[in-house]
Amino acid sequence: MTFKWWMAPVIGVGFCALAISVLIFVSIKVRPQKVEDQPYAASVHEDERIAERAAFADRGWSLVTTVDSTGCTLTLSGQAAVAGVVGIYRPDDRGADRRIPWPDPARPLRIDLSRPGAWSLEVELRDGAGAVVSHAVRIARP
Repeated sequence: MTFKWWMAPVIGVGFCALAISVLIFVSIKVRPQKVEDQPYAASVHEDERIAERAAFADRGWSLVTTVDSTGCTLTLSGQAAVAGVVGIYRPDDRGADRRIPWPDPARPLRIDLSRPGAWSLEVELRDGAGAVVSHAVRIARP
């Protein structure tokens, strides 16, 4: 069979059709999970969150995370905080999301993580004056 001039556009269109069909299949089969039900409404408090994160560093606090094969340990150093809460977020599984109280931030907090992979932690602490201070951490459990 010899190559004819009209075969080049047919082959080009065929490759494009194949690529588009693969993209359509992947977009239908792999669905991203919605993080927020109403993202615009959730963004209203973003300026407050930014100020809380800046206040964490201004107080001289530092958060050390130690990750192992079953979970992580959070250790706060700096001025003593009164109490706190740690929000755990798993990007691919909303069922794994939870909030864990941290009643005494002067002591390390052990958190068991159910699966290996990426986790996001949002640490919210209250100082002696009652101000809320937060710090975000991303970890990867092996």
